[in-house]
Amino acid sequence: MAQAALRIVDDEIDTGLVRRLMARPLRAVPDVAAPPEAPASAPVAIATTVTAAAGEVSRLKAEVMVMKAVLGAERREAERLRACISRIDGAEPLSAEAQAVRDRWAALVDHLLNEPR
Repeated sequence: MAQAALRIVDDEIDTGLVRRLMARPLRAVPDVAAPPEAPASAPVAIATTVTAAAGEVSRLKAEVMVMKAVLGAERREAERLRACISRIDGAEPLSAEAQAVRDRWAALVDHLLNEPR
C-alpha cells in the first residue's frame, strides 16, 4: 500500500512522511513513565509542555490524515483494477458478424506474417 504511495511522483504526498509512518513501530499500550517532580516554577514549565504536546498532537493528526488519504487512494485503485479485470473476464460473446470480422483480420495478419520476403 505505502509502496504505491512512494511511487507516486506528486508534490502533494510527502514520501518522507510515508516512510516514517511505515517504519514507526505501533504500540498497543503506551509507555507509562512517572511524571517528574515539578519545581516551584512549574506553571511556566507546564505551559511549555502543554504547548509542545498540542503541537505533537496536531502533527500526529496530520500524519493520520495523510495515511487515510494513502489508504483511500489504494482502495480506489484496487477497485478500479477489479473493475478492469471483471470487464476482461466477463466479456460478452461475439456476434456472428464480429466473429467474421475477427477471423478476416486474423487471416490477413497470418498471411502477412507467413508471406515470403
